[in-house]
Amino acid sequence: MPTLSHSEFDLRGYRFGPGHPVYLNGIETPGLVWRDQDVLNPVAAGVYFGRDYKDVKPWGLKFTITGTDPAEAAENYLTLVKAWEAPDVRDPGAEVPLDFALHDTVRRIYGRPRDLKLTEPSDLFVLETLKAEATFQPSSPDLVDGVSRQLKMTMTPGRAGGFVFPIVFPWGTTQGGTRQGIISDGGGTTPTHDVLIEVHGPVSKAVVTGPGWRFGVTQNLPYDRSIILDTRRRTVLWDTGASAAGLISPGTRLDDITIPPGPSEIKFTGEDQSGTSTVTLTWRPTITTL
Repeated sequence: MPTLSHSEFDLRGYRFGPGHPVYLNGIETPGLVWRDQDVLNPVAAGVYFGRDYKDVKPWGLKFTITGTDPAEAAENYLTLVKAWEAPDVRDPGAEVPLDFALHDTVRRIYGRPRDLKLTEPSDLFVLETLKAEATFQPSSPDLVDGVSRQLKMTMTPGRAGGFVFPIVFPWGTTQGGTRQGIISDGGGTTPTHDVLIEVHGPVSKAVVTGPGWRFGVTQNLPYDRSIILDTRRRTVLWDTGASAAGLISPGTRLDDITIPPGPSEIKFTGEDQSGTSTVTLTWRPTITTL
């Protein structure tokens, strides 16, 4: 994605902000809001604290739409409507990234564009400057870095060995390979759940471990196939897009798979005599809530 300038936004290729005919003249974010499970003490003063969750409230955006004449302003507004409508993300689970530049950094939030309306609809017919208001519903209260980070490791071939009796079938004479990688700094302020793990064959009994988590694949992967785990969207897919959820090992817990700030170690193990199988981790550091 090309670099964004300060206060410039990108919604899947549609840009608004400074230098564009559509820009923001106001934005309302919910800040840090908690949804709690507190219970009032029924027999005395006070409250019993329960579990707290970050609440996810919509963002409010106020647009200014300009043109050299009313016709051009109307056309620019209709272009905004087309981008905001996003008919392909109205099915369950679908969402879009909204990227924006804040001074010298780019941030991203996932969600859905929702309401959009002109402040005064009659202006569409007579004015070259229009005002509109919109809402964007985030799927998570947290922002992530606009630039992803990546770690890729190639399997070290296992060593050849002999038989050890008694033999347990199925048997083999090659020990599993291991590859370790160090993430010097995961970035962000809290552990991020925006993590993709792609395991590419040929490998059997593949296991990827990180700080406090484990991701195992129970099926052999041929040289031309891969499995992709998306912890944010909670999906496990083949490279064809088909579900591979039934192939993860029982010890895999999607909620536990994160990349924390600071250093961490990633380990890739499995059986691969060719030494060509790979694992690729891609993540976006979690920043904070606006």
